[in-house]
Amino acid sequence: MELNNMDFVRLLPLFMRDDDANIGLSNAVNVITEKLSERARLCSTWDKIDDMSEAELDLLADELNISWYDKKTTIDIKRKIIRESDIVHSKLGTNWAAKQVINTYFGEGEIIDWYTYGGEPGHFKIQTLNQSIMEEKYSNFISILNKVKRKSAVLDSIELILDGNLEINSYLAATTGDLVTTFVMR
Repeated sequence: MELNNMDFVRLLPLFMRDDDANIGLSNAVNVITEKLSERARLCSTWDKIDDMSEAELDLLADELNISWYDKKTTIDIKRKIIRESDIVHSKLGTNWAAKQVINTYFGEGEIIDWYTYGGEPGHFKIQTLNQSIMEEKYSNFISILNKVKRKSAVLDSIELILDGNLEINSYLAATTGDLVTTFVMR
C-alpha cells in the first residue's frame, strides 16, 4: 500500500467493519491522506529548486502563478523569487511584499509612506542605494512594482541615496574696502 492510495477500511479489524461510523471515518481518513500525499510530493519539488534548470524554474513560476516573476533575470534571483512566492502571495498588496520583491530584484530599498514625508494619503516613495533602478532597469522596476503594490497606492518618487564620503569645501569672502577676507570651511 502506498500513501496516495491507502484504504483505511481494509485496515479496520474485522469486528469494526460492520459499523457505518467506522467505515465513514475510514473513508474520510482516505481522502485526507490522499491530499496530504499530493502535498508531500510538492515538497520534493521545493527541495530541488537549487538543482532545477532555468527552463524548469520558468515552468514552475508559471505553475505557481508568480506575476512578478521575470524570465530575463538571473537564475539566482529566479530561485529566490520562487522560494519566497508563497509568503509574498499571502501578503500581496502590502508594503512588506513590495519591499521584499524590490530587495530581491534590485537590492536594498525602503518604502516611505505618505504620512512620514507629508504626502497625499495613499501615496509613497521609494529610497534606494541602487543607481541602476534610475537608469537601465527603470521600466522593469516599475512593471514589477505595479504587480506587487496595492493597486490604489501611488508612487510619488524614487530617491537615490548616495552612500560614501564626499568632501565639500565652502568659501566665503567678505570685503571691506581694499581688504578681502576669505573663510574656508571643511
